[in-house]
This record gives sequence, structure tokens and C-alpha cells, in this order.
Amino acid sequence: MIDFAALQYYVYENRVFDSKRHGLSHWRQVEFNGLMLATSTGADITVVRLFALFHDCKREDDGYDGEHGERGAAFAKKCFEDGLLDITQEQFDKLYHACFFHTKEHRADDVTIDTCYDADRLDLGRVGFKLNPEKMATAAGAKIARKSLQANVDVYKMREWLKSL
Repeated sequence: MIDFAALQYYVYENRVFDSKRHGLSHWRQVEFNGLMLATSTGADITVVRLFALFHDCKREDDGYDGEHGERGAAFAKKCFEDGLLDITQEQFDKLYHACFFHTKEHRADDVTIDTCYDADRLDLGRVGFKLNPEKMATAAGAKIARKSLQANVDVYKMREWLKSL
């Protein structure tokens, strides 16, 4: 069993950049979003929670950093190889793919990976973007995005709105 609090501390201590936009509060929101989505999608919750920790942990800045997903995936691989992630090879493969491609791929046609993608996308309000149902990888993510548009949710209040669902 994974001690997520200890792992979060380890990942946080090994981050590259102390990001305000892509840091710990974002990681926690992505975890919340992913767990919420998983109730509808049936995604592997362990992979979703790990994705929240690793997907942005190796960003070098808050601007465009096109290789951060690859670096996050590589760090997850090191943690897996070092025995810090008590997961199967199949779970790791999904985690690696989700981290590596989360900014490059719209959909992977795997419910767990797609849930990871949408968990991240549902937090785009923090950087001023409205949710776009067409850019979501899951039906559950698209439904939430449509609801946010219908409710005309202020993008900077998206986190609070999501917690009210």
C-alpha cells in the first residue's frame, strides 16, 4: 500500500521549480477532480492519485514547458524502479503514459489515462481558461465542462464550484 502523504512530501521535495500555478495546490485539485471523475468513469484510483503528484512535478517554470510531462514520467519511473510505488507494471504503464502525454494527446482511449487528462483539464480555470467540453477525454469531464458553461462559472472560482458538485 502506498503512503500517499509521504510520497507527496518526497515528490514535492524533489520538484524542480516552486510553481504557484502548477504546484501543490494544483496537484491536490487534480487529485480531487480525478477522484470525482473516477466515480463515473471507473478509472483506477491509484493511478489517478499518482498522476496528480507526478504530472507537473518536474516543470521548470510556469510558462510553456513542452518537456515537463516527459520529465515527470521519468521521475515516476525512477520512483517505481526504486520501489516507492507499490503498483503493478500495468498500473505503472498507464501512469507513465498519462504523465508523458498529458499535454500532447487529446485522448488515449483508456478510461484511466483519459480520467487523468480530464482531472488536469478541469483545473484550467486557475490560469484563466473556461472549460471546453470538446477538449475533454471522458463523457464525465465533458458533462462537467458543459455544466460550468451553462452556469457561467467564473474561471477563477472553478475550484470552489467543482467542490460544490
